[in-house]
Amino acid sequence: MERHPGESIVAAAVTHSVPIFRSPSARHPFVRLSNPTAVGAPLVFLVKSRAQGWEHVYLPIRPDGATGWVKDRFVSLARDSYSLQVRLRKHVLILRNEGRVAARFPAAVGRSVLPTPTGRYYLVELLKQPDPNGLYGPYAFGTSAFSRVLYHFGGGPGQIGIHGTDEKGSIGHSVSHGCIRLRNRDIVRLAHLLPLGTPITIVD
Repeated sequence: MERHPGESIVAAAVTHSVPIFRSPSARHPFVRLSNPTAVGAPLVFLVKSRAQGWEHVYLPIRPDGATGWVKDRFVSLARDSYSLQVRLRKHVLILRNEGRVAARFPAAVGRSVLPTPTGRYYLVELLKQPDPNGLYGPYAFGTSAFSRVLYHFGGGPGQIGIHGTDEKGSIGHSVSHGCIRLRNRDIVRLAHLLPLGTPITIVD
C-alpha cells in the first residue's frame, strides 16, 4: 500500500495477540500487545515506515514515541486522510484532511507543572462517556502519549486524552493535568469523524 500525500497508514490487529519486534532481524518479540485492549478497543498502530513483510509502527506504550516492528500477517492496513496538530502556546487543535486545514478548535492544555507532552502520537481508543455533561464531556479519545510527570491518574497509567469538559471556561488556557480539552460540540464532531490510528502531532 502506497502512502499518498497528506495520508497516513493505520495497521489494525487481526489476531488476539500481536508480537512486537525491535527490528525485522530480531529473533524474539520484546513485547506482546493484546487485541482488544484493556478497555475493549481494537488494537491499532500508526505506521511509521514499511519494509518487505513488515510494518514499523508507533506503539501505544511508554516511553512516548516508542516504536517496534510488526509482521504483516498480524495486521490489516488502511489509509487515513485525517491528521491532528495541537499548538500548545496558541491553545488550538487543528484538523487536517489530505494535508489541508479543515477546522481549528480552541483547546485547553496542560499547565506548566503538568505539561502536555510534545511529539508525534496517534488516537488509540474512543470512549463514550456515561454522562455527556460530566468531567470528560460526551467523548474521550485516548492517545499513545503519556504524561511525563504523572504515572498514575484517575485509575489509569497517565495516558494523555483528548476529551470534552464540564468546565467551559477552561478552554483556551493551560489548566489541565496534561490532557487536551475541547468544547463538547467539537469533541462530538471529531468522535464521529476520525478513525482510530489518526496521527496527532503536539508542538509548543
